[in-house]
Amino acid sequence: MKVPLLDLKPEYKFLKEDVDKQLKDCFSSQQWVLGPKVEKFERKAAKYLGINYAIGVSSGTDALLLALRVACLKFKKKEFFDKDDEIVTTPFTFLATAEVIIRAGAKPVFVDIDPDSFNISPENIKRAITKNTVGIIPVHLYGRSCQMAAIKKIAKDNKLFIVEDCAQSFGASFRNKKLGTIGDFGAFSFFPSKNLGGFGDGGLVTAKNKKDAELIKVLRNHGQTDSYKADYCGYNSRLDSIQAAVLLAKLKHIDTFNKKRIQIAQKYNQAFSSIKDIQIPSEQSAKRREYSVKKRRISENILNSMRHAPCAMPCSHVYHLYTIKVSAKTRAKFISYLNSKGISARSYYPVSLDKMKAFKTAKVPYKLENTNKVIKEVVSLPIYPLMEKSKIDYVIKVVLSFFKK
Repeated sequence: MKVPLLDLKPEYKFLKEDVDKQLKDCFSSQQWVLGPKVEKFERKAAKYLGINYAIGVSSGTDALLLALRVACLKFKKKEFFDKDDEIVTTPFTFLATAEVIIRAGAKPVFVDIDPDSFNISPENIKRAITKNTVGIIPVHLYGRSCQMAAIKKIAKDNKLFIVEDCAQSFGASFRNKKLGTIGDFGAFSFFPSKNLGGFGDGGLVTAKNKKDAELIKVLRNHGQTDSYKADYCGYNSRLDSIQAAVLLAKLKHIDTFNKKRIQIAQKYNQAFSSIKDIQIPSEQSAKRREYSVKKRRISENILNSMRHAPCAMPCSHVYHLYTIKVSAKTRAKFISYLNSKGISARSYYPVSLDKMKAFKTAKVPYKLENTNKVIKEVVSLPIYPLMEKSKIDYVIKVVLSFFKK
């Protein structure tokens, strides 16, 4: 049996009527860049996320970059950061997260992750702060919320901005607040493989006030405050109508699709939890750690819900990727075995950003022990909303057969 890591064909078949209708509207109107479809999607996305403003842009990378540019204008009163300005982030993510820091003029500072959640560690953020630190980019990796209460407190105590990298986490939440609405800005990607994906590149920036939203709109359109009047150095970063049309068709199904991802993850967890050589995604430990910050008092019913309810508060997980850990000695053989059985499995991510030549100017204030270990252990297994039961069962069967040999 062939089981891809992601199969978008069943999703299109399921959504075909809605998608085709939205696209026909575009063909009839012949409005291709920005326009009514983009405006409608922005309104609906803002309402879904529970934030005042959502601005469509051309990619998730540009969403991060524009958020940083506006943060610089807002907090430093200048267009670009200085080369000594430091922005703290994780080295265990896609390279766009750090790339945009450099493009905005600042210096990435890589700090270590939590080995169970794979997300940036608040304690390690705190250790890395210097007089040059201006902001934090937490990445909600694989679809799982970072410990945002602790990160937000660190930012407040040190007068830092937060740009949430939500590229993999559309629809996830932290304490009943959608990710992308907790920091100063949120940045989303609509690359086709994402939980909410278009038919090409696309992105979204969330903002809490009108002035910030207007600045994002200006920067996405060449820095123009009026026709042929550029007040800023901007970008050609507009969301096109086709992507907005597709996203409008998909947005109303996002909760259903995320729920299906969670159900598949639960089946995997149940099947793999008894295998001592596999560490399944560890939700519960992250919840307990989050609530242990400063020894918060919690009622017994909340504690019980944390113990028993999958994806309960405060840290939710929408499983953009279902990622387990196996021993470093086993991983290559394990992936090879799965691939030989027709199952697409791979490592996200095989190289930490601090090891890449592009980021040789980045700052690494201390050893990244957890990152260096985890990067040799992680394996992502197939997961997508309309994954057939037979394929789920087959993945489980093959994984169990490898470890029971």
